Amino acid sequence: MSPSSFTFNLTVPNDPEGVAVVGLVATHTVEYANLDAAAGAAFVERVRAVAAQVLEAANAPAIAVFAAADGELTVTIGGQTVSQPLPA
Repeated sequence: MSPSSFTFNLTVPNDPEGVAVVGLVATHTVEYANLDAAAGAAFVERVRAVAAQVLEAANAPAIAVFAAADGELTVTIGGQTVSQPLPA
């Protein structure tokens, strides 16, 4: 595991707290991947928006996959993916 190569899964309950949990983990992921502050904040906001949409429609917990590979940081939840290039 390194800032440019990792994958982990998080099971998220489909309630309002789920969005906060995804946002918090996305924030830690951005810090670990060494994204700059502006790009990281924008990425976290996009992740939170997707998580809110997915969890609102879900009737069961969702799996969020956080990953860095091939120069991209991604979060996939409910079949939707948010991505951001990793720093060079």
